[in-house]
Amino acid sequence: MTETPTDTIPELQQALKDATQNRTEEGFLQDDVTNVLNAFLNSPVYVASSEDPQGEKGTNLLMVQDDEGNALPVLFSTAEAAGEHHEQAPHVVETNGITLVQSLKDVGVVLDPMSEHQFLIPAEQMSSMRSFVEERLAQAEQAPQQD
Repeated sequence: MTETPTDTIPELQQALKDATQNRTEEGFLQDDVTNVLNAFLNSPVYVASSEDPQGEKGTNLLMVQDDEGNALPVLFSTAEAAGEHHEQAPHVVETNGITLVQSLKDVGVVLDPMSEHQFLIPAEQMSSMRSFVEERLAQAEQAPQQD
């Protein structure tokens, strides 16, 4: 008899936790960074917004500042984590990493801020991922259609 876990951990959150567990004094292991970035691109991601995304103003993401004073959007691996910030941002919106990579330009992001497995994706990495995604989408559009 195989046991089925009652609480499954979302892929992105698991990748973040694994990366944190394996972190050394030098930083995250490259394989773990790759796993986190892949999970980010392929998983649901949740944003907390101070505005109703269906309203006239659209989504207004919850932000933090980095050490240099740059604003960073915060993203969450679960709706529950995003909902913990309901006083500052009462609206939780589900999206995906690919959409965020395409829409957030010249900015890094923080995944699961203020948690043990917090993870920063710098602006340069977001830009590289955007180029990768755009390249793959262009290739998919050019591929011959199979019937």
